[in-house]
Amino acid sequence: MQLIRVQANIQWNITAAQHGAWIGICEPLKLTVQADTWADLMEDIGLTLNAVMHDLLKSDELPKFLRDKGWQLVGPMPSSPEDVRFDVPFFPAMMGANGSQRELHQ
Repeated sequence: MQLIRVQANIQWNITAAQHGAWIGICEPLKLTVQADTWADLMEDIGLTLNAVMHDLLKSDELPKFLRDKGWQLVGPMPSSPEDVRFDVPFFPAMMGANGSQRELHQ
């Protein structure tokens, strides 16, 4: 498995739903992820970002996408999506009851 690191730092707005689940919203990428626990949400966000990068690589849109976002790969562009995992940094920002956010430092 080849690990491809992406130089990016994406904010996800996180909130706890009334029924106990956690919801993450990434406005820049127009993505929403929901999970039962905080740990599952963090894992699912990483898996979602990996899937997006895979789809872009398969459709030959990844280089343009990275340029448009101002992101870069650390290392060469993979020639094939087979046996590739993308590592895309993100940070959660907790959304309060009034819509304000608080950055979480990990």
